[in-house]
Amino acid sequence: MAFINAKDVQAIRQELKVAFPAMKFSVRKQHYSQVAVTLLQGDIAFNDLYRTDAYGKDNYVQINQFHTNMYGEHKAFCDNVLDIIKTAPARGEGFHKGRGWFDESDSQSDYFHTAFYISFNIGAWDKPYLLTPEGQRKSLKIKLPKATKEVETLEQLVGADMATKLRELGMIREIA
Repeated sequence: MAFINAKDVQAIRQELKVAFPAMKFSVRKQHYSQVAVTLLQGDIAFNDLYRTDAYGKDNYVQINQFHTNMYGEHKAFCDNVLDIIKTAPARGEGFHKGRGWFDESDSQSDYFHTAFYISFNIGAWDKPYLLTPEGQRKSLKIKLPKATKEVETLEQLVGADMATKLRELGMIREIA
């Protein structure tokens, strides 16, 4: 029977803080059988993963722990978080001390036996993921096109919207 206690959840929370100091996670126990990990804030842009929901909101995504290969360049990050979720309780002082996570389920015979269930989200339906200013700077640096000709204004180089964003972030210093 799936079970997780508060000390197991605390071990996951502590290891996520150490492994990802620039990230803010919410780690909660749900119904004594599931750990819910939500990435609330960080310096990685996940814009390519978001899917617009029925209400037009698009700042969260539910991560499928069994198919992390769907997440492209974010696969390694998702795998690292899921690895911590699965292994941290074994190093903690909770119910799973020394045992760790396992999944011996057999859905064909309707037999489900796992240490605990995992829910991993980037943002939540009611609280979207926030990209920190450092992350915004990183994502803007990556997306800037290379200049191939001389231009007189920033708008000619990157477009009006991007020029406005660069100025708002303080990445452009105007020379008079």
